[in-house]
Amino acid sequence: MGVVVGVAVLAGLASSVRAGTATHERTAAFYLATAEQGLADIRAHWWDAQAGWYYDTYNRQPPSMPLARLWSAYPLFETLVAVAVAQPTAANKAALEHFADAAERLYWNTAVPPYGGYDWYPEHHVPSANLYFDDSGWWGLSFVDAYRATGKPAYLGAARRALRFIVGPGWDPRHGGTWWDMRHDHKTIEPLAAAVLIATRLYEVQHRPGDLRSAQKLLAWANAHSFNKRRGLYQRSATDATVMDYVQGLMITANWELCRTLHQSALCRKAHTLANAALVAFPRDLDWAPEYDVVYLRWMLEYSRESGDRRWYALAAHNAERALAARNESGYFLNRWDGTPLADGLIEEAANLELFAWLAATPKPGS
Repeated sequence: MGVVVGVAVLAGLASSVRAGTATHERTAAFYLATAEQGLADIRAHWWDAQAGWYYDTYNRQPPSMPLARLWSAYPLFETLVAVAVAQPTAANKAALEHFADAAERLYWNTAVPPYGGYDWYPEHHVPSANLYFDDSGWWGLSFVDAYRATGKPAYLGAARRALRFIVGPGWDPRHGGTWWDMRHDHKTIEPLAAAVLIATRLYEVQHRPGDLRSAQKLLAWANAHSFNKRRGLYQRSATDATVMDYVQGLMITANWELCRTLHQSALCRKAHTLANAALVAFPRDLDWAPEYDVVYLRWMLEYSRESGDRRWYALAAHNAERALAARNESGYFLNRWDGTPLADGLIEEAANLELFAWLAATPKPGS
């Protein structure tokens, strides 16, 4: 369900975006134009032509390792996916494929035992590198999304490699749970939540029983050992009661999609209960940081689209207004949504663009 907009219309909308004259009743076309203008800005100011990849910060710091960390590039990956979903032209799909193909090549570290994993820095191909399992989770999710946008089967293979890394060396075979990194010094739910959703979506497409077993095993462990009963949400680990908004977005969508795939209504009820608890736990004016809050909003928009729960489109649109109002004096999205300065990173700029792009790609309830 994409929106196709003429070039002249997009140009006019982009001008209104720059001038701040668009009405508060935003259209999909407005959000798309905003995201595409932002992509052009990123290309102009964060692109390293010599390296053929993006800088991590506007000021190219640190000079010794200036290129984008995987986590920094993740919202840019998602922005390109959402633009291609919102407006599935050959050019938008080609731009996504160009990025995705480079993303796999640059970040896959074949030197890490036992079979490689996605690294945090591009072309960091050393066996002693300390890889973070949530990085593979973010890339795996984006590759599944890239398959949705392009239909290119190779991206499912890239997502499967990410999943294999998390459920292999990222899983504690003795006590269960996912490790934060290759040092195995503490556990955290971020890679688990990503892996549940990756496995669920791979099963939806390819119907491999092993993917379903992985999703169910991970979800069962989280329900038993990493669930905060007082708050009704998933917490960071069995020993850390912190609840993070984007983890809830991943787990809500995973529960919902497993419910629809397996025809198990209890999982749909679980998703709905989690969604209600999230509205209580996190303020309407989200206040963590754009790069975290947007992951939450992106997946709650997905839940909204699939379940018909209208509250999440409204929440995403509300925070998109805050993002638009919080642009800095140069027109970049580098501030917190309350307008205070944050950083000059690719991650901050791209996270805001991701929000606009997914709003463009998500049908407005009642439209």
